[in-house]
Amino acid sequence: MNKKTLLTVSLFFVCVTLSFAKKPPTMPNSYDSMGVSARSLAMGYTGAAMPNTLEGVFYNSAALGFNGSEAILVEATAPIIRDTDIDKNYMASYNPIDLGFTSFVINQKQGAISWRTFSSNDIEYHDGSDFYKKSEHIKAFTLSAANVNEKGVSFGLNLSYLYGTLAESSVIGGTPFAQTSSGNGFTMDIGIMAPLRGNIYAGVNFENVFGIMWWENYDFDQLPFGIRTGLGYIAGTFNLLVDWHKKFYRFGNIENDNFYSIGIEQYLGKILVLRAGAQGPSVTETDDIKYTYGAGINISIISISIAGETYKIENEKVSQYSVSVRILI
Repeated sequence: MNKKTLLTVSLFFVCVTLSFAKKPPTMPNSYDSMGVSARSLAMGYTGAAMPNTLEGVFYNSAALGFNGSEAILVEATAPIIRDTDIDKNYMASYNPIDLGFTSFVINQKQGAISWRTFSSNDIEYHDGSDFYKKSEHIKAFTLSAANVNEKGVSFGLNLSYLYGTLAESSVIGGTPFAQTSSGNGFTMDIGIMAPLRGNIYAGVNFENVFGIMWWENYDFDQLPFGIRTGLGYIAGTFNLLVDWHKKFYRFGNIENDNFYSIGIEQYLGKILVLRAGAQGPSVTETDDIKYTYGAGINISIISISIAGETYKIENEKVSQYSVSVRILI
Protein backbone atom coordinates (compact mmCIF):
# COMPACT_ATOMS: atom_id res chain seq x y z
CA MET A 1 0.00 0.00 0.00
CA ASN A 2 1.60 3.30 -1.06
CA LYS A 3 1.53 6.44 1.06
CA LYS A 4 -0.98 8.32 -1.08
CA THR A 5 -3.40 5.39 -1.02
CA LEU A 6 -2.96 4.94 2.72
CA LEU A 7 -3.79 8.58 3.51
CA THR A 8 -6.80 8.51 1.17
CA VAL A 9 -8.19 5.31 2.70
CA SER A 10 -7.59 6.54 6.27
CA LEU A 11 -9.36 9.85 5.58
CA PHE A 12 -12.26 8.00 3.98
CA PHE A 13 -12.66 5.76 7.06
CA VAL A 14 -12.58 8.74 9.42
CA CYS A 15 -15.22 10.65 7.45
CA VAL A 16 -17.53 7.65 7.08
CA THR A 17 -17.13 6.67 10.71
CA LEU A 18 -17.90 10.13 12.08
CA SER A 19 -20.64 11.00 9.59
CA PHE A 20 -22.61 7.79 9.18
CA ALA A 21 -21.28 5.38 11.84
CA LYS A 22 -21.63 2.50 9.37
CA LYS A 23 -18.34 1.24 8.01
CA PRO A 24 -16.02 0.06 10.82
CA PRO A 25 -12.75 2.05 10.93
CA THR A 26 -10.70 -1.08 10.22
CA MET A 27 -8.12 -1.24 7.46
CA PRO A 28 -8.30 -3.75 4.58
CA ASN A 29 -5.37 -5.68 6.12
CA SER A 30 -6.67 -5.64 9.70
CA TYR A 31 -7.54 -9.34 9.43
CA ASP A 32 -4.37 -10.62 7.73
CA SER A 33 -2.72 -11.94 10.93
CA MET A 34 0.77 -13.49 10.78
CA GLY A 35 2.45 -16.88 11.04
CA VAL A 36 2.46 -18.67 14.38
CA SER A 37 6.16 -19.55 14.34
CA ALA A 38 9.47 -17.75 13.75
CA ARG A 39 10.44 -20.82 11.73
CA SER A 40 8.01 -20.02 8.90
CA LEU A 41 8.71 -16.28 9.14
CA ALA A 42 12.42 -16.95 8.56
CA MET A 43 11.56 -19.12 5.54
CA GLY A 44 9.92 -16.34 3.55
CA TYR A 45 6.45 -16.79 5.07
CA THR A 46 6.10 -20.19 3.38
CA GLY A 47 4.22 -23.25 4.61
CA ALA A 48 1.43 -24.31 2.23
CA ALA A 49 3.21 -27.61 1.53
CA MET A 50 5.12 -28.34 4.77
CA PRO A 51 3.64 -31.52 6.33
CA ASN A 52 3.61 -32.42 10.01
CA THR A 53 4.16 -28.94 11.40
CA LEU A 54 2.58 -26.46 13.81
CA GLU A 55 2.74 -23.80 11.11
CA GLY A 56 -0.26 -25.53 9.52
CA VAL A 57 -2.46 -23.67 11.97
CA PHE A 58 -1.82 -20.57 9.85
CA TYR A 59 -0.58 -21.70 6.40
CA ASN A 60 -2.43 -24.96 5.76
CA SER A 61 -4.33 -26.93 8.37
CA ALA A 62 -3.96 -30.11 6.26
CA ALA A 63 -0.31 -30.25 7.44
CA LEU A 64 -1.55 -31.56 10.79
CA GLY A 65 -2.86 -34.71 9.11
CA PHE A 66 0.67 -36.08 8.73
CA ASN A 67 1.45 -35.83 12.45
CA GLY A 68 1.21 -39.22 14.11
CA SER A 69 3.00 -38.35 17.34
CA GLU A 70 1.21 -38.65 20.68
CA ALA A 71 3.45 -35.93 22.11
CA ILE A 72 2.05 -32.48 22.85
CA LEU A 73 3.76 -29.49 21.24
CA VAL A 74 3.37 -26.01 22.68
CA GLU A 75 4.72 -22.90 20.95
CA ALA A 76 4.57 -19.16 21.62
CA THR A 77 5.71 -16.40 19.24
CA ALA A 78 6.42 -12.69 19.63
CA PRO A 79 7.85 -9.92 17.42
CA ILE A 80 10.36 -8.28 19.77
CA ILE A 81 12.24 -5.60 17.79
CA ARG A 82 11.26 -3.26 14.95
CA ASP A 83 13.79 -0.76 13.62
CA THR A 84 12.62 1.95 11.20
CA ASP A 85 12.40 5.71 10.73
CA ILE A 86 8.90 5.47 9.24
CA ASP A 87 6.12 7.42 10.94
CA LYS A 88 4.40 5.31 13.60
CA ASN A 89 0.90 5.87 12.16
CA TYR A 90 1.99 4.87 8.68
CA MET A 91 3.78 1.80 9.99
CA ALA A 92 0.71 0.75 12.00
CA SER A 93 -1.43 0.96 8.88
CA TYR A 94 1.05 -1.02 6.76
CA ASN A 95 1.59 -3.64 9.48
CA PRO A 96 -1.33 -3.57 11.95
CA ILE A 97 0.36 -5.98 14.40
CA ASP A 98 2.46 -4.29 17.07
CA LEU A 99 5.36 -5.81 18.96
CA GLY A 100 4.74 -8.29 21.76
CA PHE A 101 3.15 -11.69 22.34
CA THR A 102 1.15 -12.57 19.19
CA SER A 103 0.35 -16.30 19.19
CA PHE A 104 0.15 -19.47 21.27
CA VAL A 105 -0.41 -22.97 19.85
CA ILE A 106 -1.01 -26.40 21.38
CA ASN A 107 -0.82 -29.38 19.03
CA GLN A 108 -1.27 -33.14 19.47
CA LYS A 109 -1.57 -35.62 16.61
CA GLN A 110 -4.01 -34.27 13.97
CA GLY A 111 -5.50 -31.46 16.08
CA ALA A 112 -4.50 -28.07 17.47
CA ILE A 113 -5.91 -25.14 19.38
CA SER A 114 -4.37 -21.70 19.04
CA TRP A 115 -4.69 -18.06 19.98
CA ARG A 116 -3.52 -15.42 17.47
CA THR A 117 -3.33 -11.66 17.05
CA PHE A 118 -4.90 -10.26 13.90
CA SER A 119 -4.41 -6.59 14.72
CA SER A 120 -3.00 -4.55 17.63
CA ASN A 121 -2.19 -0.91 16.97
CA ASP A 122 -2.91 2.71 17.80
CA ILE A 123 -2.97 5.60 15.34
CA GLU A 124 -3.32 9.34 15.89
CA TYR A 125 -3.75 12.20 13.38
CA HIS A 126 -3.55 15.94 14.15
CA ASP A 127 -4.49 18.96 12.06
CA GLY A 128 -4.26 22.13 14.11
CA SER A 129 -6.83 21.87 16.90
CA ASP A 130 -8.52 18.88 15.23
CA PHE A 131 -7.41 15.32 16.00
CA TYR A 132 -8.48 11.71 15.53
CA LYS A 133 -7.31 8.71 17.58
CA LYS A 134 -8.06 5.03 17.06
CA SER A 135 -7.10 1.91 18.98
CA GLU A 136 -7.69 -1.40 17.20
CA HIS A 137 -7.27 -4.85 18.74
CA ILE A 138 -8.49 -8.06 17.07
CA LYS A 139 -7.67 -11.58 18.31
CA ALA A 140 -8.80 -15.11 17.49
CA PHE A 141 -9.12 -18.57 18.99
CA THR A 142 -8.77 -21.32 16.40
CA LEU A 143 -9.58 -25.03 16.41
CA SER A 144 -7.64 -26.97 13.75
CA ALA A 145 -8.05 -30.58 12.65
CA ALA A 146 -6.98 -32.76 9.72
CA ASN A 147 -7.33 -36.29 8.45
CA VAL A 148 -5.49 -38.33 5.80
CA ASN A 149 -7.60 -40.53 3.52
CA GLU A 150 -6.69 -43.92 2.08
CA LYS A 151 -4.93 -42.26 -0.88
CA GLY A 152 -2.60 -40.31 1.38
CA VAL A 153 -4.32 -36.96 0.83
CA SER A 154 -4.82 -34.80 3.92
CA PHE A 155 -7.84 -32.55 4.37
CA GLY A 156 -7.73 -29.87 7.06
CA LEU A 157 -10.11 -27.40 8.64
CA ASN A 158 -9.67 -24.26 10.73
CA LEU A 159 -12.60 -22.81 12.67
CA SER A 160 -11.86 -19.48 14.35
CA TYR A 161 -13.73 -17.28 16.78
CA LEU A 162 -12.71 -13.62 16.49
CA TYR A 163 -13.13 -10.95 19.13
CA GLY A 164 -11.91 -7.38 19.38
CA THR A 165 -12.36 -3.75 20.35
CA LEU A 166 -12.32 -0.49 18.42
CA ALA A 167 -11.88 2.70 20.43
CA GLU A 168 -12.14 6.13 18.77
CA SER A 169 -11.93 9.70 19.96
CA SER A 170 -11.75 12.96 18.02
CA VAL A 171 -12.37 16.68 17.92
CA ILE A 172 -13.25 17.90 14.41
CA GLY A 173 -14.47 21.43 13.87
CA GLY A 174 -14.84 21.85 17.62
CA THR A 175 -17.17 18.84 17.92
CA PRO A 176 -15.95 16.11 20.30
CA PHE A 177 -16.58 12.42 19.67
CA ALA A 178 -15.71 9.26 21.61
CA GLN A 179 -16.85 5.68 21.19
CA THR A 180 -15.74 2.17 22.08
CA SER A 181 -17.13 -0.82 20.21
CA SER A 182 -16.72 -4.55 20.69
CA GLY A 183 -16.74 -7.09 17.90
CA ASN A 184 -17.25 -10.81 17.42
CA GLY A 185 -16.86 -12.97 14.35
CA PHE A 186 -16.13 -16.36 12.80
CA THR A 187 -13.89 -17.64 10.02
CA MET A 188 -13.37 -20.97 8.29
CA ASP A 189 -10.30 -22.16 6.34
CA ILE A 190 -10.06 -25.35 4.27
CA GLY A 191 -6.73 -26.97 3.40
CA ILE A 192 -5.56 -29.87 1.23
CA MET A 193 -2.08 -31.44 1.11
CA ALA A 194 -0.71 -34.53 -0.61
CA PRO A 195 2.60 -36.22 -1.39
CA LEU A 196 3.38 -36.14 -5.12
CA ARG A 197 6.53 -38.18 -5.65
CA GLY A 198 9.40 -38.99 -3.37
CA ASN A 199 9.92 -36.11 -0.94
CA ILE A 200 7.77 -33.61 -2.85
CA TYR A 201 4.48 -32.36 -1.40
CA ALA A 202 1.79 -30.06 -2.79
CA GLY A 203 -0.68 -28.03 -0.78
CA VAL A 204 -3.45 -25.49 -1.15
CA ASN A 205 -5.29 -23.53 1.52
CA PHE A 206 -8.52 -21.56 1.10
CA GLU A 207 -8.61 -18.76 3.69
CA ASN A 208 -11.78 -17.17 5.02
CA VAL A 209 -14.10 -19.31 2.93
CA PHE A 210 -16.55 -17.90 5.40
CA GLY A 211 -15.38 -14.88 7.36
CA ILE A 212 -17.54 -12.27 9.10
CA MET A 213 -16.83 -9.79 11.93
CA TRP A 214 -19.78 -8.03 13.54
CA TRP A 215 -19.02 -4.71 15.26
CA GLU A 216 -21.15 -2.91 17.81
CA ASN A 217 -22.28 0.48 16.41
CA TYR A 218 -21.15 -0.44 12.87
CA ASP A 219 -21.99 -2.66 9.95
CA PHE A 220 -20.13 -5.97 9.68
CA ASP A 221 -16.76 -6.58 8.03
CA GLN A 222 -16.40 -9.39 5.50
CA LEU A 223 -12.91 -10.86 5.80
CA PRO A 224 -10.73 -11.13 2.66
CA PHE A 225 -10.84 -14.46 0.87
CA GLY A 226 -7.40 -15.88 0.18
CA ILE A 227 -5.75 -18.70 -1.74
CA ARG A 228 -2.34 -20.04 -0.74
CA THR A 229 -0.75 -22.86 -2.70
CA GLY A 230 2.74 -24.28 -2.79
CA LEU A 231 5.23 -27.08 -3.31
CA GLY A 232 7.64 -28.50 -0.77
CA TYR A 233 10.73 -30.66 -1.04
CA ILE A 234 10.95 -32.26 2.40
CA ALA A 235 14.14 -34.24 2.99
CA GLY A 236 14.41 -34.03 6.77
CA THR A 237 17.74 -32.25 7.15
CA PHE A 238 17.06 -30.02 4.12
CA ASN A 239 13.70 -28.49 3.22
CA LEU A 240 12.75 -26.23 0.32
CA LEU A 241 9.36 -24.49 0.05
CA VAL A 242 7.77 -22.36 -2.67
CA ASP A 243 4.40 -20.60 -2.14
CA TRP A 244 2.01 -18.38 -4.06
CA HIS A 245 -0.49 -16.32 -2.05
CA LYS A 246 -3.38 -14.24 -3.38
CA LYS A 247 -5.73 -12.09 -1.30
CA PHE A 248 -9.12 -10.79 -2.46
CA TYR A 249 -9.76 -7.78 -0.23
CA ARG A 250 -13.40 -6.81 0.25
CA PHE A 251 -12.75 -3.07 0.52
CA GLY A 252 -9.95 -0.53 0.15
CA ASN A 253 -7.16 -0.50 -2.39
CA ILE A 254 -4.24 -2.77 -1.48
CA GLU A 255 -1.49 -2.33 -4.06
CA ASN A 256 0.24 -5.67 -3.41
CA ASP A 257 -2.23 -8.53 -2.84
CA ASN A 258 -0.33 -11.19 -4.78
CA PHE A 259 2.86 -12.70 -3.32
CA TYR A 260 5.46 -15.29 -4.26
CA SER A 261 7.57 -16.82 -1.49
CA ILE A 262 10.54 -19.14 -1.22
CA GLY A 263 12.15 -20.61 1.87
CA ILE A 264 14.97 -23.02 2.69
CA GLU A 265 15.96 -24.82 5.86
CA GLN A 266 19.25 -26.62 6.51
CA TYR A 267 19.97 -28.65 9.65
CA LEU A 268 23.58 -28.68 10.86
CA GLY A 269 23.50 -31.74 13.06
CA LYS A 270 20.75 -32.25 15.62
CA ILE A 271 21.07 -28.94 17.45
CA LEU A 272 21.45 -26.06 14.96
CA VAL A 273 19.31 -25.19 11.94
CA LEU A 274 19.68 -22.25 9.53
CA ARG A 275 16.83 -20.70 7.52
CA ALA A 276 16.42 -18.09 4.79
CA GLY A 277 13.78 -16.91 2.38
CA ALA A 278 12.19 -14.11 0.39
CA GLN A 279 8.69 -12.84 -0.36
CA GLY A 280 7.47 -10.33 -2.92
CA PRO A 281 4.91 -9.52 -5.62
CA SER A 282 7.54 -10.10 -8.32
CA VAL A 283 11.08 -11.46 -8.53
CA THR A 284 12.07 -8.49 -10.71
CA GLU A 285 10.83 -5.70 -8.38
CA THR A 286 13.64 -5.94 -5.85
CA ASP A 287 12.52 -2.89 -3.84
CA ASP A 288 9.28 -4.73 -2.97
CA ILE A 289 10.95 -7.97 -1.86
CA LYS A 290 11.01 -8.88 1.82
CA TYR A 291 14.18 -10.80 2.75
CA THR A 292 13.96 -13.19 5.68
CA TYR A 293 16.52 -15.18 7.65
CA GLY A 294 16.87 -16.95 10.94
CA ALA A 295 18.16 -19.84 12.99
CA GLY A 296 16.91 -22.43 15.40
CA ILE A 297 18.41 -24.30 18.35
CA ASN A 298 17.07 -27.65 19.53
CA ILE A 299 18.04 -28.68 23.05
CA SER A 300 16.28 -31.70 24.49
CA ILE A 301 12.54 -30.87 24.61
CA ILE A 302 12.99 -27.15 23.90
CA SER A 303 13.39 -25.46 20.52
CA ILE A 304 14.08 -21.74 20.12
CA SER A 305 13.73 -20.05 16.73
CA ILE A 306 14.70 -16.51 15.79
CA ALA A 307 13.58 -14.81 12.58
CA GLY A 308 14.63 -11.54 11.00
CA GLU A 309 13.06 -9.74 8.07
CA THR A 310 14.19 -6.71 6.09
CA TYR A 311 12.09 -4.77 3.60
CA LYS A 312 11.30 -1.27 2.34
CA ILE A 313 8.24 0.96 2.58
CA GLU A 314 8.37 4.04 0.36
CA ASN A 315 12.16 3.49 0.07
CA GLU A 316 12.51 3.50 3.87
CA LYS A 317 14.15 0.42 5.39
CA VAL A 318 12.33 -1.68 7.99
CA SER A 319 13.92 -4.45 10.05
CA GLN A 320 11.94 -6.69 12.37
CA TYR A 321 12.91 -9.62 14.58
CA SER A 322 10.70 -12.32 16.11
CA VAL A 323 11.29 -15.21 18.46
CA SER A 324 9.46 -18.50 19.08
CA VAL A 325 9.81 -21.00 21.89
CA ARG A 326 8.56 -24.55 21.34
CA ILE A 327 8.29 -27.18 24.10
CA LEU A 328 7.68 -30.91 23.64
CA ILE A 329 5.61 -32.42 26.44
